[in-house]
Amino acid sequence: MFHAMVLKSKAVFLVLLVLVVCQLSCGLGEDWSTRRLSRHNNNNKVIPPSCGELVLKSQCSENSKCRWCTSEDLDDMCFSKSEALRLPHQVFSCA
Repeated sequence: MFHAMVLKSKAVFLVLLVLVVCQLSCGLGEDWSTRRLSRHNNNNKVIPPSCGELVLKSQCSENSKCRWCTSEDLDDMCFSKSEALRLPHQVFSCA
């Protein structure tokens, strides 16, 4: 009986360990208000995020190449200037 309890506690410990490792490596604990905001190229230089990666109006407004577009029917999103110009004006209003 004692041997079975030891095996069960080891199994529970391993499951908890896997969950903790997955949370750290898979990003389950990330703040989901932003998508990945920085990337690095092969020269280890930071690549700024694209407009589509910005999910907050304040982030989008800080980037002069981006426009925040609102819609009554779809989710509000950040688009590049050129994309914002091509959006249907009946659906989106871009600032």
